[in-house]
Amino acid sequence: MAEVELKYGKDPAMRKMAENVISAQKAEIATMQQWLAEHGQKK
Repeated sequence: MAEVELKYGKDPAMRKMAENVISAQKAEIATMQQWLAEHGQKK
């Protein structure tokens, strides 16, 4: 949804919010990927 806002949105405040959401989610995804690499499912 944030990517759609960046693509089509015109309101500067909403565009900034979308940028912040994307940035935060990328950091969260990286943290989760690191955790999975360290503690991934054991066979």
